[in-house]
Amino acid sequence: MATAVSEKKSVSPSASGSGSPAAPSAGALSVHKPGEGTLTRLGSFGMAGAFGLYSAHHWYYGWTFLRNLGLRMLDAIGLGGLLDWSRSPGGVQLVGTGGAVLVFGLMLLAAYHVIYCRPRTAEFLVQTDGELRKVTWPNITPWFKPETQVWGITYVILIVTFALTVYIFLVDYVLNLTTHWMFYQP
Repeated sequence: MATAVSEKKSVSPSASGSGSPAAPSAGALSVHKPGEGTLTRLGSFGMAGAFGLYSAHHWYYGWTFLRNLGLRMLDAIGLGGLLDWSRSPGGVQLVGTGGAVLVFGLMLLAAYHVIYCRPRTAEFLVQTDGELRKVTWPNITPWFKPETQVWGITYVILIVTFALTVYIFLVDYVLNLTTHWMFYQP
């Protein structure tokens, strides 16, 4: 048992006494495994960017809710004058635009850190990209000819979707007629 514990311990270069300095630590924004998992990382970053745009849009049009909430809270204790600047059109525009840019920038920075720099997340995305490369994708060339696999699959999906739509419509219509007959007839 003592040998198993001693095998797990590793000796760092600086602790070994050889005089060589330790390897420099990577910065907070250095990419983990650069060049690997590019498509999966870009797709994830694009989705995070879309969420960032949504958040910035939500801030731009909804931050006045927070201002009004703050005004009510400060008015309750007699300090409502602290937020009078936010009632002017210039203040509203400045905080709305500046806050939206700040929210979007922080979202992009956080997404970059999580997707590209965190080893656990980056390793997952690299492995996902590797697994997606193993998938046998349907034949799509040339994409415009009906003989390709994509068109056959598309026809099946359209037919099944249409059949399910008709079925759900008929069931809904019959149940609607039944409930009107049972509950709404005088």
